[in-house]
Amino acid sequence: MYIIGVDLGGTQIRVGIFTKKGRLLYKKTVMTLSEEGPDYVISRIKTLIHDVFNQQNNLGKALIGIGIGSPGPLDVFEGVVKSPSNLQGWINIPLREVLEEEFRVPVYLNNDANAAVLGEYFFGNGMNRKSIVYLTISTGVGCGVIDNGRLQLGSRGSAAEIGHMIINPDGPLCGCGNKGCVEAFVSGTGIVKRMKQKLDNDERVSTLRGRDITTQCAFDAAQKKDALALEVIQETIRYLGITLVNIIHLYNPETIIFGGGVSKVGDYLLKPAISYAKKNTIGCLADNIEFKTAKLGEDVGLIGAAALVIYNKQLAYPE
Repeated sequence: MYIIGVDLGGTQIRVGIFTKKGRLLYKKTVMTLSEEGPDYVISRIKTLIHDVFNQQNNLGKALIGIGIGSPGPLDVFEGVVKSPSNLQGWINIPLREVLEEEFRVPVYLNNDANAAVLGEYFFGNGMNRKSIVYLTISTGVGCGVIDNGRLQLGSRGSAAEIGHMIINPDGPLCGCGNKGCVEAFVSGTGIVKRMKQKLDNDERVSTLRGRDITTQCAFDAAQKKDALALEVIQETIRYLGITLVNIIHLYNPETIIFGGGVSKVGDYLLKPAISYAKKNTIGCLADNIEFKTAKLGEDVGLIGAAALVIYNKQLAYPE
C-alpha cells in the first residue's frame, strides 16, 4: 500500500510516494506558478500525483491516502484553502473535495507547520516523544504542536499561531497587520526589514550600506562586529528567547525542534536564545527540555504531508 505526500508551496509543488511506514520511494518537483490561478495549479498537482504513483505501481498496490501540507489560512476540518498570501487567487478552494473526487481515496489537508511536526514526530527528532513543538523560522514563523501524542488544532484548526503572537505591542508592523508579532522580530522577512530601517535611520558606518540586504548577510555582518547589524541580530536573539519562554509556559514540551532557513544559522542564533529561555522560564520547566534542529531537512514538508495520512489512519510506527 502506498501514501502520497504533497508539499504545496508558493514557489514549488513537491509530490512523493511513500510506503505505509513512511519510506520515500520517489519524488518529483515542479514550479507552482500560482499566478496562473488555482485551477492551473490543481491540475499540476493532479498530474504529479498520477506521475509518481505510476512510477511505483508495477506491483498493483493500492493508494490508501493523500496528505497535503499547504500554506494557511486553512479550514482543516472542511479541507478548504482559505486565502494564502503566497497562492494568488486561492480564496475558499475546496482542495480536499477536488482531489478526493479525482483519486477516490481519503485526502488530509493541514498547514505546513503541522505537517512538519508530524514528520519529525514519526520519522525525525521527535520520535519516541509524546510532547513536542516544531518551530520553523524562515520567510515567516510557523509552529506545530503535539501534546501527549495528539496534534493540537484548536476549534478551527488554527492553533499554535506562534508567529502572530504579539510580544511587543510597540514593535514593528507585521505582515498580518498587527504590531510586534514574533514574525516581525524573528523571521527572515522581519530581520531584513528591520536591518534596512536601521540603515536608513542610523548614520553610523556599516559594511552593509549599498548592499542587497539578506538575512544571511545581516548575520555575517553581526558576527564580524558590524555595530548596526549586531544590534538587529541581538534584538532578534532576545525576542526568539522570549518566544521560547512563552512556548515552554504554554505547552510544557519534552522537545523543541527548530526548522526553516533562518534556523540554519545555528548556534549563533539558537544557543543564546535557548540560554535566555532557560534563565527566564519559571521553576524547572526548562530543565529537561531537548532543543534540536530538524532531522528531515528539505524533505520535512513532503515527509510531513505523508505523515498526515499515517497520523489520521493511526498506522504503525516505522520499524
